[in-house]
Amino acid sequence: WGIPVEFDPKHVVYVWLDALSNYITGVGYNPEGSSEQFEKLWPADLHVIGKDIVRFHTIYWPIILMALGLPLPKQVLGHPWVLVGEDKMSKSKGNVIYADELSKRFGVDAVRYYLLSEIPFTQDGTITYESFILKFNADLANTLGNLVNRSIAMTNKYFGGKVTFGEATEECDKELLACAKESIENYYKYMDIYHNADAVNAVMTLAKRCNKYIDETTPWSLAKDQANQPRLNTVLYNLLECIRLLSIMLSPVMPDSYDSIKAQLCCNNSELAFGAVKDYTVGEAKPLFARLDAEKVLAEIAAEQEAQKERN
Repeated sequence: WGIPVEFDPKHVVYVWLDALSNYITGVGYNPEGSSEQFEKLWPADLHVIGKDIVRFHTIYWPIILMALGLPLPKQVLGHPWVLVGEDKMSKSKGNVIYADELSKRFGVDAVRYYLLSEIPFTQDGTITYESFILKFNADLANTLGNLVNRSIAMTNKYFGGKVTFGEATEECDKELLACAKESIENYYKYMDIYHNADAVNAVMTLAKRCNKYIDETTPWSLAKDQANQPRLNTVLYNLLECIRLLSIMLSPVMPDSYDSIKAQLCCNNSELAFGAVKDYTVGEAKPLFARLDAEKVLAEIAAEQEAQKERN
């Protein structure tokens, strides 16, 4: 069934003509006079589609719009697929991993983080329970979660939760600040061109540098000598300020974690510039992500899948 193509009787136009027009009729297009909403919202700044329907959205849809005398979408982004291992997800194969099930088990933020950080801009991404758990532990529990937890805990332990801006005098301080500046620049650069994974990588580069900074400065050693209090204050301030920057950049990816970090820092400042906050009075340190026991979690998933097969 379909609308006959006048110049080629072997073909009909099916679905795409009426389906594509929904993009404009849905926001108020009317050939006899469109709404104010349509004038405000069209043309779209970005059209996000699956890579398998790029042809329809970059050839047929522009032709329809041009025939109507309407402006084209400013950009079209054809995103890749999410594969399970090296295979497409298929109910018949039984290899489908559902986002809602992942979210119930690992949390929405963790799922969002994996999908936005693991899928390259121009290539298909892959997901397995094993790879998900590995990335969860490496990035969220060990790198980000550990950084936030111990930085706030040390601030409470050594200064009653209060630290202030201090001059960055040592080479490792300067390297940390340079990394923060570069991470922010790269974050903007990649987010502006929709390279989500590269943008997240820029943020995590700073998180890893912060953990290295802790190893370099050894705050627990500084705390043993009262004469080192000014230096210890500077180290902890630098860490908290970098954590603030990290949380802001990760807020589109992990909004719940951003809220948690913001609450622990007791700071609402959202300026992406190091030194925008001059002092901190932090709250209680609360773990963001608990490390997963991969063997235990995988065994639980296997048992649930087996039970599901028996029910079916």
